[in-house]
Amino acid sequence: MKKSKGAISLWVITFLFVLAAIAVVDSNNLFQGNEKEAVADNQLTAGLLDGIGIFEMERTDGGYYTFVDKESGREIDQTARNVYEGDQIILSDNSLYEVEKIEGDTVYCVYKGKEEISYNEEAVFASSLAEKGNGSVAIYSTHSDESYVPTSGKESKPGSGDILEVSQVIGNVLEKQGVKAIVSLNKHDPHDANAYERSRRTAVQLLKNQPVTIIDVHRDGVPDPKFYAHEVDGVDATKVRLVVGRQNQNMQANLEYAKQMKAFYDQQKPGLIKGIFIAKGNYNQDLAPRSILIEVGTHTNSLEAANNGASAFASLLPDFLGIKGQTQQAAPAQQRTGRQIDGGTGSNIVWVLAIFIIGAIGFLLISTGSFKGSVDRIKGFGKEFASFLGSYRRKK
Repeated sequence: MKKSKGAISLWVITFLFVLAAIAVVDSNNLFQGNEKEAVADNQLTAGLLDGIGIFEMERTDGGYYTFVDKESGREIDQTARNVYEGDQIILSDNSLYEVEKIEGDTVYCVYKGKEEISYNEEAVFASSLAEKGNGSVAIYSTHSDESYVPTSGKESKPGSGDILEVSQVIGNVLEKQGVKAIVSLNKHDPHDANAYERSRRTAVQLLKNQPVTIIDVHRDGVPDPKFYAHEVDGVDATKVRLVVGRQNQNMQANLEYAKQMKAFYDQQKPGLIKGIFIAKGNYNQDLAPRSILIEVGTHTNSLEAANNGASAFASLLPDFLGIKGQTQQAAPAQQRTGRQIDGGTGSNIVWVLAIFIIGAIGFLLISTGSFKGSVDRIKGFGKEFASFLGSYRRKK
C-alpha cells in the first residue's frame, strides 16, 4: 500500500517533534535550575575529552617496577603501576624522590630532600564541607575486579572483586562511628585503559551528595606479600599507600590533602600509611579537591589482612576529617550499597516514556488539527482497546 505525500509529511513532522522533545530532555538540568548537575556533567564530558585513563594503568605483564636511589643504588620502593619520568614518591620517612630515568623494570630516582609534613587541623578543615554539616564520605572502586590471591585463588574476579568487600569494610567502620558512608558497588570492568572513564560516571554521581571526601579503593600488584605487610593492634593487616594524580587542576590541593592525611595517621598509627605516589595521570581527581586513591595491600596479601588494614584506615578517618558522630542512627553501609549508583536506569526509562508520550501527543495534534480532535481520538482508542479486552476474555 502506498502512503500519500500528506501521510509521509505527517510522520516526518512527528519525528522532528520527538527529536525536539529529546533535545528538551537533554537540557533539562539547565532549565530546571539543577546547576550542580550541569556542572558535573560538563566536568564529566571535559574529562573524557582530556583522555582520562590513558596513563592510569597497572602493568599487565605481571611485572613491577623497583625504585632505586640513583646516587646510592639503594632500593627504596616498588609498584605495579606504570611509572613515568617526572613522577614522585614520598616514602614513609617523608623522603621525596623524583623519577629521572626508567630502564626496564628499574626506576632511577633523584633525592629531593625531606618533605616538611605536619598535621594542621585548620588546613584540613579549611573550606571543608564538614563546616556546612555534611559529614558524608564517598567510596568507590575503579578496578572493581581486583582480588587477593591467598583468599580467592586469583588476582582478578570480574564483576565480584574482593576490593568491593574492602570498600564495604571502610563504609561499615565509618557507619559505626556515626559517619554517613556512601559506598558504590558499581562495576567498571574490564580492567583496561578505559576503566577510569567508566568509573568517572560513578564519581560524578557520588559527588552530587557533597561528601567531605571521595575515596577510590584499589590494591597494588607487587608480588612480595611482605612489602605491604603490617600489624595493627596485634593482628595481621596491610599498609595503605596514597596515590595523587599530577595531571589535573586539583593536584596541589589533593597533594596537600594527602600530606595532611599521612601526617595525622603517622601520629595515630605509625607505619599504616606506606607513602604517597605522585603519578602521571588524572585518576578523576580533577572532580574534587579532596579526592584520594588508596592502595590497600597487594594481590599477594590475604583479603582478611586487607580488611584489617582498611578497617584501621577507616577508624581514624572521622577524627582526621572532624566529622565523627555527625550522622545519627545511620543505616549500615552494607544495606545501603547493594544498589548501583550509576545515574539511574529507572530515570532513563521515565525519560523514554515521557518522550514517547510527547511524540504521541504531537502526532495526534498534527494529524487531527486540534486539541479536541486529539482527545476524541484518544477516547476512540480507549473504547477500541476496551472492546478488544472484552472479546478476548469471552474467548478465554
